[in-house]
Amino acid sequence: MIATLRMSCRRFVRVTARPLYVRSQREMRSGRFALAFLAAGWVIALTSPAAHADEGWVITSFHSDISIAPDSAIVVQEDIRVDFRGLQKHGIFRTIPLRYRYDDTHDRLYNFESRGVTDGANPVPHTQSVVRDSAEIKIGDPNRLVSGAQRYVITYAIFGAMNSFADHDELFWNVDGNLWPVPKQAVSATVRLPAPAFRRAACYEGPPGSTAACESSGSAGLATYSATRQLDSGEEMSVVTALTKGVVTVPPPMLEPRLRQFPLDAFDINPLTVGISALVGIAGIGFVAWNWWTHGRDRAYLTQYYLTNDPKEHAEPLFSHDPVVVEFEPPQNLRPAELGLILDERADPKDLTATIVDLAVRGFLTISEIPGKKDWVLTQMRSWDPAEIMPYENTILAGLFAGRQQVTLSDLKGTFTLELKTAESQMYQDAMSHKWFSSNPTQARAAWGCLGIGLVSAGAATAFFLGMQFGWGLVGAAVVIVGIAMTISFPFMTQRTPAG
Repeated sequence: MIATLRMSCRRFVRVTARPLYVRSQREMRSGRFALAFLAAGWVIALTSPAAHADEGWVITSFHSDISIAPDSAIVVQEDIRVDFRGLQKHGIFRTIPLRYRYDDTHDRLYNFESRGVTDGANPVPHTQSVVRDSAEIKIGDPNRLVSGAQRYVITYAIFGAMNSFADHDELFWNVDGNLWPVPKQAVSATVRLPAPAFRRAACYEGPPGSTAACESSGSAGLATYSATRQLDSGEEMSVVTALTKGVVTVPPPMLEPRLRQFPLDAFDINPLTVGISALVGIAGIGFVAWNWWTHGRDRAYLTQYYLTNDPKEHAEPLFSHDPVVVEFEPPQNLRPAELGLILDERADPKDLTATIVDLAVRGFLTISEIPGKKDWVLTQMRSWDPAEIMPYENTILAGLFAGRQQVTLSDLKGTFTLELKTAESQMYQDAMSHKWFSSNPTQARAAWGCLGIGLVSAGAATAFFLGMQFGWGLVGAAVVIVGIAMTISFPFMTQRTPAG
């Protein structure tokens, strides 16, 4: 406000990765992931592939030998060769996911059985645990550090991984996982069948969900796979082996009601969720538009009221540009602050600055520039009767000259705030007493803005609750959009009466 008055005076004087899912579920998941990214990008950032930081060591080769048993169990032997170079390490971690998304309501579970860890000849100390639905094998002697080239051969069995189709059975297996913090210079795999039943093979390499092909071949009872390049941190190789129907006994998948993850699983896209969300969004936006149409547009007299005294009124038509008659005196002897409030529907420091200048014009004070300084001095010229001026004018004068005849603008810094707020409030009261507005502009804007913010919060809570319970997060997202529309539109929700 002080700066505004000066101008007026011059004028006047770490990240985690996700496991690869089976193909049929991976394709379904991609669309939901894209929607979740739009709804909540910060969560996606927390679940993106690991950054390619230089950890100082490397996996020189990763070979997995997978044997399918007649009962559909698979025995996996992973031969992992690493080079710690000059680093001192206890060993490595191997994490094997055991829970995968099956459909919208179920997760598929694998059973895991460890068969040991060696260096190719001798046992290697290790511990195992299940952490967040993954088997975690901690390999290495906690009392011994190693460096340079090391070899770890991990053997384990998985039950429940085979998939049954109408004309064939299939193993889809993520060979190496994408949780390694270092690159894998070479990745390969072999799948051994219980009989000469090979049908076809496929191989994919790259980040989760990649369709980039790697090398695959097979015949009789054997299929082989090999990555075509180094796989960096966050990348992986997955293999598909199809075999003749009936060679192995494939039990039904082990399913469990799935625990939804927000936001990835909260936004199911189907006709019901899309339809309800669209209805909520359209109804909400329609309500915002209707409210502005009925309460946000200014009212006007049907005729020239000052000529006809006809009180009939109507809402101003959209895009109305009626000609304005030029007047050379303030309408109805209104004060500058009152005119400013009517014009922009706000009481602000510019209006109060104009009031101080107007009071000077009317002889209550003088405004003089202090030579050599960027400052002005306000001097009281006469006393006043509060009844002869507006309440907000009395508040300003009383605040300026409280027990003094003179004050500089620099002296007012930080000491005039309360009086300004009081004067602004009195200006709104004065406007309402003259019935220039249908409701107090600041209260109307605040109410509409608070309602919008409340709807955004309620919509976010609704999206979380419905999303986690039923996958109906889209409904809450529609409420959020309506709340945002309300919040954006709150400056336009004031209405001038015909008198205003």
